[in-house]
Amino acid sequence: MSNFIGEYYADCAILYTYLLEMQDDIVSSTDRNKMLYVNKKLGGSALYGHTWKSYLSKTKNKTPSALYNGLSQTKLVDLYPWFHEVATEFSNLYFPDFIWSQIQINRNFQCPEHLDSTNQGESIIIGLGDYTGGDLIINKSEGDKLRLEFHDITEKPVKFDGSKYKHYTGDFDGDRYSLVFFNNIKNIETKLL
Repeated sequence: MSNFIGEYYADCAILYTYLLEMQDDIVSSTDRNKMLYVNKKLGGSALYGHTWKSYLSKTKNKTPSALYNGLSQTKLVDLYPWFHEVATEFSNLYFPDFIWSQIQINRNFQCPEHLDSTNQGESIIIGLGDYTGGDLIINKSEGDKLRLEFHDITEKPVKFDGSKYKHYTGDFDGDRYSLVFFNNIKNIETKLL
């Protein structure tokens, strides 16, 4: 182990310190701002991984992916390439059988109800920081039957299928980070370089 010590709560605290190093760059893209606007000084929602969008602006392209053919790296990968090793080590320690290609990193971002329509299967979410509330709420209602599941994700990895069930973030107070590990790269094996 190079980034963690193998004690779960201590490792959560270590992972949180890495996120604090990145906090000024965890800001929302235009698409995320349409979902929910958060002043970038307070937080946001940013993808750490790879995207089909090859441009940052009309005059600047993204870096081609070093892992996947035809994709581009997100800004967070360019700025913090070391975080991939950190996230991989953490996931190998605490959810080793889960395959992911991306991480949605949310900082003080209260996601409204949505469906992850491009995700492939289940995701794992974990919450870190000094906050109260902020449950993951999964809407499993059927017809007239209201059925909401509430999950405390504070330092607890929770597996859920965001591509099948709408979900959102409950109210919270404090400094809340959440990491959503997921895969949305179709035919991932054929995309590998």
